[in-house]
This record gives sequence, structure tokens and C-alpha cells, in this order.
Amino acid sequence: MKRTVAVLGGGNGGHTLAADLSLAGHTVHLFEMEKFSYAMKGVFESKRIECLGDVLNGTAEIAMVTNDIDQALDGAEIILIAVPAFAHRDYAKLLANKVKADQLVVLLPGTLGSLEFAKIWGDLGVNSDVVLAESDTLPYATRLEGAGRVRVNVKIKVQIGVFPSIHTDWAVALLNDILNIVPVSNILEAGLSSMNPIDHPPGTILNAGRIERSNGEFYIYEEGMTPSVIRVMEQLDEERLNIGQQFGLNLMTIAELLHTSGYGPKGTTGEVLNGSQSLTPIKGPTSLNSRYLSEDIPFGLRTFASIASHIGLETPVMDSLITLGEILVGESLQSDERTIKELGISELSSEEIIEFIRTGKRKVVV
Repeated sequence: MKRTVAVLGGGNGGHTLAADLSLAGHTVHLFEMEKFSYAMKGVFESKRIECLGDVLNGTAEIAMVTNDIDQALDGAEIILIAVPAFAHRDYAKLLANKVKADQLVVLLPGTLGSLEFAKIWGDLGVNSDVVLAESDTLPYATRLEGAGRVRVNVKIKVQIGVFPSIHTDWAVALLNDILNIVPVSNILEAGLSSMNPIDHPPGTILNAGRIERSNGEFYIYEEGMTPSVIRVMEQLDEERLNIGQQFGLNLMTIAELLHTSGYGPKGTTGEVLNGSQSLTPIKGPTSLNSRYLSEDIPFGLRTFASIASHIGLETPVMDSLITLGEILVGESLQSDERTIKELGISELSSEEIIEFIRTGKRKVVV
């Protein structure tokens, strides 16, 4: 079924989603905040996005390109938010009291941002009947090559969790029409399956000297994923898996996630990463001040670690990488972060968290 979809965000993900869905025949409303719209002035004027490469090719005609959020949401059945995690709070506030109960809001990806949306809306007393969903990763490995031009290296099958999970069937029926998805039990499973916090910080921190000396010529997957780096990554991944086990989740390993998403061949973590034709051509990070640390630590590792601490699990590798990242980048990593408090579940036990993400209702203590 052809859908009307609002795509919020004008970066790599937003451009690619708008182009791909438009080429597939869906009606797309592409939104970018006015303060950032200068970067895609040409798209506002032409309403076209050019797709380069073999995975996605052609020029997409976008039905609407706007910085008016009411206009973007009008008539949309699905609202896809493809922005960095640090922008989620701004979008949660932007959408407050604007989303209808029959519209599905999806974070691509989420890293448990759907819980932060729910908390912000709950604090404001709005959108209590709106269903949220989030993916474990962006549905594409993609890069902008200028405004209105994207190169897609691979389309990815993403895991989707829904909040509250009792509405999973309804949400999946909508999303099956527009994305290649695999539904999982809940948003906790989707959020804890995020790959970027597991591969980006170790690959960046342990290659810090090479990155600073590279003059911008560094390829993290081609050069940086050496056996010693991967050993650290796998120890970090083990801590993530342990968190999932405490909530009854049998999470896939990082190697399994990379393979099933379509990034590389089946095998060990090293075999998947070093054999990935879609990842190895990606240049960067070109400096330590990149989202590989500035996003994937405060909105990834710190999120995971705070949940682990709440339920009594130790995460020494995770904690070490957080500390090293703060030293390398500075205290800016501490100024904006997503911990269990921002998720709105810091007062709940493990069992109460599971029930909350299932129903969206908190147990009332009398």
C-alpha cells in the first residue's frame, strides 16, 4: 500500500529516506528546521534528490519540502525522524500536542530515544495516546555528496521495537509498506541492539593517534578494525549482552547484527567488518570531535551503562571507554547525555520497566 510519510531531518538519513520512499511511489513530506534549511536550499527550490550508485539510483521528485512542521505532518500516516540522538529532545518538544493518535512516530535510529520522547510528552501532558517506534540503526549506509545528492552503499534490514509494545502489530503493518524491517519484542530490545555505540567508540579511541595524524585520510573500517581493537569491541559487546539478559532479552552479538543488517559476510566480528564492501569505503572519522564519540558515548554507551548500574551490573570496559572519550574530546560529553533518568525509568525496578514498555502505563503505588 502506498503511504503518506513525513520525513523529519535533512541530513544523510532524511535525504535518503525521502528519495527512496518517493522513488517507490509513496507521498513524502520532507521537513527541515528553518535554522538548518540553508544547507539544502537547492532541495527546497527543486524538490528533487539525486541518488548515486548501484544500490539506489535515479532522481526522486519529493511531493513537499518544507520548514513548516504543521504542513509536514498534515495527512501523514507515518512520521519518520532521522536526526542525531542529540536532536531528539528538540523534536519531541516540536511535536508536542501536534501528533494524532492514528499517526505512528518512528526514530531512525532510536538508541532508546522513544522512551525520552514519551517522558518529555508525559511531563508536558501531551500525546499520551501516540505510539512510538524505533530502529536499531539507520536503514541505509549513506552519505550526502552535496545538497540534494546522496550515495547509498547498502540498504539495511532494521530491527523495530514499538512503545507500548502491545501496539506492535499495528505499527509493523504500517512500516512493512515502506521499510525492510524485522519486529522485535519491544523498544528495549531495539535500543540495546544499536551497533554504533559498540563499534564506533573503540575504533575511534584506540586509533586516536592515527586519526589526529591522518589529515583527514583515515578509514575506520578499512584501517582501524585490527585484531586488538576488535578484542576490546567484543568485550564491550559482552557487557551489552549481559544488560539484555537481565531483561530476558537474547540479543544478537555485534557480529550477528552486522551480518543480518546486510553490512558484511557471516563470521566473526573481524571477518564481518574486514569483509564488508559497504563499510570499508567509508572515510572517517576525520577528527576526534566527531559523532563517533560526541553522539555514541553520551547517547549510547552512557545510556547503556546507566541502565546497567541501575540493575546492579558492572560494566568496566564501557566505563573505561566513556572516561577515555571524555579525556579525548573534553567535558562536552557530560553536558548533554541520555541516562536512565532522561528515559523516565529510574524509579522503576527491572520488572516494572518491562511492564511499562509493554503497556505504557506505570504501576500506581497507593
